[in-house]
Order: sequence, then C-alpha cells, then structure tokens
Amino acid sequence: MKNDDNKIKDVRNAANLISGAYTLPLLEKLFPSSGKISDMDDIYFALAALVDTDRINEAFHMIRGMFGISDMEWPQELIQLEKSDELQETFVSEFIFDFYDVIEDKRLETEEQEIPV
Repeated sequence: MKNDDNKIKDVRNAANLISGAYTLPLLEKLFPSSGKISDMDDIYFALAALVDTDRINEAFHMIRGMFGISDMEWPQELIQLEKSDELQETFVSEFIFDFYDVIEDKRLETEEQEIPV
C-alpha cells in the first residue's frame, strides 16, 4: 500500500514538473502581453469544462492543439503521457491549475498598471 502511495505521489510530482515547465511558455506564446485576459479565460473554461465532464482525452488533445497553434513542438515528455489515461488526467489537472495561476498573475499585473501612482 505504501509503495502504491509513493508511486502515485511520484506520478503527480512528475506531471506537476512537466506542466510547470511547459504551461507558461505555451501561454506566453499564445497570449502575448498585449492579449486579452478574457481570451485566456475562454480557453481555461473550455478545458475545465472538459475535465469536469470526464473528457480528459479531449482536454489533452486540446492542449496538444494549443501547442500546434502556437507553433511549439509537442514535448517528448507529453508524448509519453499519451500512453496512459491516468497520466493524462494528472497532467491535464496540473495544467489547468498552472493555467489558472497564469491568468491570476496577468490580472494582478493589469490591475497594478491601472492604479494611478
């Protein structure tokens, strides 16, 4: 039982690292600093809706499509995740959390720019 818990923890940590390494560069390419936060929200909510309805594979493919649109190569680490539904689910969940953090950071930056000094 302890080994299974450690394996699950290792998988989550690996998915978190992979997501952390690729989410920000992808989103920066898709949504340059002049981009609208509402555009980011739309993609975020579409991905979250897919996950909420257990359509993990579609969400994973949507992320792959985002890489294609941004003209970024689909990372080798993510190719490895295609072999396992469980790994895809863990990665997509981490990606959504990271995506949300990026949106919130952008909101804070925007608010700071709007505050008169």
